[in-house]
Amino acid sequence: MANASPRDTRAGFDIFRQAGGEISLDDLNQKLFDAGYGPVADRSIKHYRSLLTAGYGRYISINRFDIARASAPYEDASSNPRYRYTDVDTGVLMVIAKGSKLYEAAGRATEIGETGAIVRIIDAEYTQGLATLKARAGDMVSLRFLESGRSVHGRLVELDLASDPALLEVDYTGLVSLAELEVGLSMPVLRAGYRLGGAEDEELTIDVLGRRIYEFFEIVEEARALVKRVASGAGTSAPNYAPPIVLESLRVASPAEFVVSLTGLVQHLLPVGLLTAVIRGAALFIDKRKVWHEGTGVALDNRAKLAETELKELQVEQARAEAELIKAAADSLTREFPAADRSEIEQTVRLRIIPPLRSLGESGVESITELDEEDEG
Repeated sequence: MANASPRDTRAGFDIFRQAGGEISLDDLNQKLFDAGYGPVADRSIKHYRSLLTAGYGRYISINRFDIARASAPYEDASSNPRYRYTDVDTGVLMVIAKGSKLYEAAGRATEIGETGAIVRIIDAEYTQGLATLKARAGDMVSLRFLESGRSVHGRLVELDLASDPALLEVDYTGLVSLAELEVGLSMPVLRAGYRLGGAEDEELTIDVLGRRIYEFFEIVEEARALVKRVASGAGTSAPNYAPPIVLESLRVASPAEFVVSLTGLVQHLLPVGLLTAVIRGAALFIDKRKVWHEGTGVALDNRAKLAETELKELQVEQARAEAELIKAAADSLTREFPAADRSEIEQTVRLRIIPPLRSLGESGVESITELDEEDEG
């Protein structure tokens, strides 16, 4: 069977939805044929069912649906590449919740991260107990790290009882400082305040505000993850762990203001002047394209050429601003850690920090400035 066209699959979903999902593939394809459409495959039926289960009232493609499900930033955080695990060997005591049942098991954490841990069950009795409990991914679990005495809550994301020893992977409910688990020594932290400036008279809808807050914190957290990774490989006895950033205060009115506790190196990695240059470049590029598309609609040759020239000039300025930020970040970290891989730092800034900065500009943010001590309150 040839692949169905987007027109066919959309029509198929409308028929499937109107039938409440209670229609066979043959009956669905017959209805499509009668209405002048091509047939769909069994794969489409499964996708239609997933869309209905997720609450969709309109058709979106399989790729878009998969991306939408995978884009939840706080689900399965341990799969985010910015959070790396550290090899350890420390005892843990676990309490797994399965409905109204609780089961206690002991094991050894062999890898620990800020987002989760890998635990191996050495004792076959505990492995059998987990099998009897029918523990599954998604079950809630509490981990107590015996050496540090710290307890962490989370959920199982992987469970392999057939391996020897049995293996469990746990996702914490939030970031956990490795220093609190006695893995690494924290660098000193300081308070820093930031303001996201936009048009003075703008009225923000919640979705735009939420996007701005999310993108800003992505920038700061990516910078921290980079500092943490570079510092952890420095091989020094000095404190070299950049702990999770703590939000001290938040003002969400326009302009939004944030006060956070972070390490000095993270702050140095985010010079507000260079951040603003990248943001402004992205915002101007969007505005220029918008002005062009919302103009008279008369595509005069000279006007089209002028617009094209201006857009190219903005692209050049944008690239220059981004290059300066990348260079400044690499200079800052290699100055502190001479053995650091400069190319890796540059690549990380380019791929992980620049994109959310562009998004801030596209969302209407025009500048990032530092708050003075009085503003930080």
